[in-house]
Amino acid sequence: MSRFELTVWGARGSIPAPAAVNTRYGSDTSCVELRCGERVIFLDAGTGIVAAGRKLYEEKRVDDFDVLLTHCHFDHVMGLPFLIPLYKDHVSARIFAGHLLDGTTCRNMVARFMCPPYFPVTPKQFAAKIGYRDFRPPDEIDLGDGICVKTFRLNHPNGAVGYRVDFDGRSLCYITDTEHEVGTIDPALVEFIAGAEVMIYDSTYTDEDFARYVGFGHSTWQQGVRLCRAAGVERFVAFHHDVSRTDGWLERLEAEMRAVFPGAYVASTGLTLSV
Repeated sequence: MSRFELTVWGARGSIPAPAAVNTRYGSDTSCVELRCGERVIFLDAGTGIVAAGRKLYEEKRVDDFDVLLTHCHFDHVMGLPFLIPLYKDHVSARIFAGHLLDGTTCRNMVARFMCPPYFPVTPKQFAAKIGYRDFRPPDEIDLGDGICVKTFRLNHPNGAVGYRVDFDGRSLCYITDTEHEVGTIDPALVEFIAGAEVMIYDSTYTDEDFARYVGFGHSTWQQGVRLCRAAGVERFVAFHHDVSRTDGWLERLEAEMRAVFPGAYVASTGLTLSV
């Protein structure tokens, strides 16, 4: 069986969290690395991708990778200008974006994000061979080497995309940022994640505090559990933690989650799971 593995490099949402009270679960924003055989895929490019890219460069074995962006809110792209391999001329990379609703292309989005006066370095300084790829959910993306990526439009301000990565007969779903409707389970989303080995899901809030944040575009860990049960997914990773969630709070959450769903994990920087 081929290697299919996920590593969390950043699990925070909105902004990085204070480091002093978050040494166990981490401070960096959204980034998950997938290893599919010899291939490397990054899900989002928050601040977590900075350390991930440094490690990739130091390995000196991989000079080709893909970045799948859920959307371009700052917490999901702010690490991109600091991704070391993009400044190396022997590297090839592809960046995918399919959430944009106004006709903006992936290339233009990156150029608008990395430009003065907001940032001093532009994509023209990238030395890598970069392909900017546009798509529209529910398009399927064939990454080659037996890796198929399915896409799903999520409920989030300005749009967002959920991903299902299928490889070697196994599947991982990455569903962040999205807002559910209280009291219902989206049958289309259940169908999208059905039978996957792992689902990473937006767990910014809890059912108890969710009413105060309706319209913010996020969900709860309890809804993630409901989706997993409905879709036959045995492992659930709570993700996109609010900046206020300290190590102590997240430790208590993990115990509470596992009491009702034994296959639950709270995402933390460095968490590695075989799919």
